[in-house]
Amino acid sequence: MPIKILLARQILDATGIPTVEVDMVTELGLFRIGVPSTDVKKVAEAVQMRDGIPSEYNGKGVTMAVKNINTIIAPELIKQNLEVTMQKEIDQFMIALDGTENKSRLGSNAIMAVSLVVAKAGGAKKGVPLYRHISDMAGVTSIILPVPHFVILTGGIIASNGLPFQEYIIMPTGAASFAEAVRIGSEIYHYVKNIIKSKYSVETTYVSDSGGFAIPLESHRDALLFLTDAIKQCGYVGKAEIAINAAASDLFKDGAYDLEFKNPNSNPQEYMSSDKLAEVYLDNMKEFPVCSVEDGFDYDDWAAWSTLAARTQSQIFGNDLTQTNLRRVGLAVEKKAGNAIALRLNQAGTLTEVIEAYKLLKTNGFGIVVCDRWGDTDDLFLSDLVVGLSAGQVKCGAPTRGEHIGKYNQILRIEEELGALSKYAGSNFQSHSLSWSRRGDRPPGTTLHAKIWVPEDPRVFNSTVDLLDKEELR
Repeated sequence: MPIKILLARQILDATGIPTVEVDMVTELGLFRIGVPSTDVKKVAEAVQMRDGIPSEYNGKGVTMAVKNINTIIAPELIKQNLEVTMQKEIDQFMIALDGTENKSRLGSNAIMAVSLVVAKAGGAKKGVPLYRHISDMAGVTSIILPVPHFVILTGGIIASNGLPFQEYIIMPTGAASFAEAVRIGSEIYHYVKNIIKSKYSVETTYVSDSGGFAIPLESHRDALLFLTDAIKQCGYVGKAEIAINAAASDLFKDGAYDLEFKNPNSNPQEYMSSDKLAEVYLDNMKEFPVCSVEDGFDYDDWAAWSTLAARTQSQIFGNDLTQTNLRRVGLAVEKKAGNAIALRLNQAGTLTEVIEAYKLLKTNGFGIVVCDRWGDTDDLFLSDLVVGLSAGQVKCGAPTRGEHIGKYNQILRIEEELGALSKYAGSNFQSHSLSWSRRGDRPPGTTLHAKIWVPEDPRVFNSTVDLLDKEELR
């Protein structure tokens, strides 16, 4: 079933910023994908192409990326006459067509859009749901439904309150099903909304892009007390736990962490070392139902990540740490930096590279969290991805706003479709995906190095691509 038509256009993401949408037509009909945009380009991400014309969308238009699909990728890919089930070969072809390591020539937003729509058409060609098609490509044999990370409170650089960390999250780890997890998250979220509306003002119920409330709390401890009480008042002690997204790179100054960074007169003498900040997290885990800390340190503070992961069985989760970049994922594995890693679609550039990162993490016993992006769309691909990979965790914001709710609703549909075969990760949100104990020794023969994913056909890339390890990942 070769591709008949491939057509791209510029649309808006959930924040009103342009992004790329692609239509693909095969003998089975029309398939469509709108890819996530990005809030701020991170250092190791694949490069999204923007027009840079100040008078149009403040320079953030994507008509160049659209043009690259319509005039370069589409005609060349259609000419190859490849079946849509040949995901890896198609992704290889597009990477070669781009010819850069970071996809800066054609744009990762252009390449990823085509990669994802190919996967949709590939599932249809096989006559299976998209998540089953993804499972087949990733070698997953048992479907697990994920524990959602519901953002409740926001702080850090996205709020003017006194909270140093960016997000305070509820994880329904004690739910019996994904449907129950959604109910728990929604009930806590609306309880919080009603409480802050009565205690503060209606303005405090307005939400951030992630859906969280930026209420006027003055300290990190205040936020943990608030959420712990909300869990108790809603009757979910033992069923819901707290996760923290510290986004600590925003606090990092001169080799230390300034938890008062919003104060222009903060005292450098009070900045925290990595060790002192680690003690904050460990104390939080003892005093409150905190089960996960995301981006607890700067993305280059590798020693701090490794030290904390060795001191706790709780989840130490790297997002900015690795940025779905295979080289950085490999470093995290080698250094035992944390014990769980985020996968984000728009950071890698192709679905094949996301699956390769998944395999590397799974082989080496890391937990996996599939995450959305603030500049997401109403497309539901992410839901099928997290189920197809049986990643165990999904993070796509609060139970509000259409771009978040649509993804949770899609997982609800999949759970219904699976029926008695459905399994919810629950309190095993990390361990179910581990092929060996992440707190024990690695089994003999497993590599600790990432390789930069390259096509198997030597004609596609030359031999100058830098590999950290040329051996095949096991």
